[in-house]
Amino acid sequence: MMHPWAIRKGFLFLMGLFLLAVSHSAKADDDRIRVTQVQTDYVARTLTIAVSDLDKPKHLAAPKVRLAGSPLVVVNSVVNNSAHTGVITANLPSPVPTGSFLLQVAWGKDEDDREHTFSLALGLVGPQGPQGPTGSQGPQGATGPQGPQGPVGPQGPAGSSSGGAPFVWVCTPAFFANAGGNTRGDIYVFNGSSTTANVAVHFLDQHGNNLAGVTVPGSNPATTYPGQSGSSTVTVASLNTLVVTYQTPIDFPANSPGVSHVVHVVSDQPIAVGSNLNFSGFHPVPCSLLPK
Repeated sequence: MMHPWAIRKGFLFLMGLFLLAVSHSAKADDDRIRVTQVQTDYVARTLTIAVSDLDKPKHLAAPKVRLAGSPLVVVNSVVNNSAHTGVITANLPSPVPTGSFLLQVAWGKDEDDREHTFSLALGLVGPQGPQGPTGSQGPQGATGPQGPQGPVGPQGPAGSSSGGAPFVWVCTPAFFANAGGNTRGDIYVFNGSSTTANVAVHFLDQHGNNLAGVTVPGSNPATTYPGQSGSSTVTVASLNTLVVTYQTPIDFPANSPGVSHVVHVVSDQPIAVGSNLNFSGFHPVPCSLLPK
């Protein structure tokens, strides 16, 4: 009959062997390497494989890589002993296959370093995902520098009182109602251009008739209206003033014929026109440039 002490000693020995086996199995599971990342370079036709949980350096051998069961040529491997990580660079076959493949990596020389499998897709592009929501508006940026000056724009249309020849001025009235006679009137035509102006001065009655050469009503001695008729003109040099003097008529009774109501001045150059009537003092009369 076995002594109880021997039975107890044998039981403890068996329990020790069981715990050792469990510990060894757990270590084998913990020490299995893991593929954490794979990057594909389609230009260089290489795979860069990051692994973790490497064994101690004395247990490591040259890494092995297989793609879909076929071995790949390992061109480089780097180990970080303190972190138990490593990086493998392996060549892809040419041409690079397209599809989803099983990648198998082994890096060790004992039974604890079993290979790790990794599903790898090559040359596959998934369907386009839905458009994401519009982001919030960002802050306004700084004001940019001032741009270069643009080209000169086209010339605008002529204004109401500008434009080319003829330049037409009107001075009115050109008489004193129910009065006058033998009083003096003066018309001043200033040529402000840089060239000689051709000017015509017309004394017109209320119906637009040109009174040049017509006797001034009420004048004593009798005198006629000055000015040009038809298409005749007189020249006025640059920056010179033409002074036209005439006798003001008597308008009695009212609307008598031959009475000058308007002095009409036409020029082929820009001019300025003024007038003055002498009757119980000086009476400047406005003259206006007609709009085009």
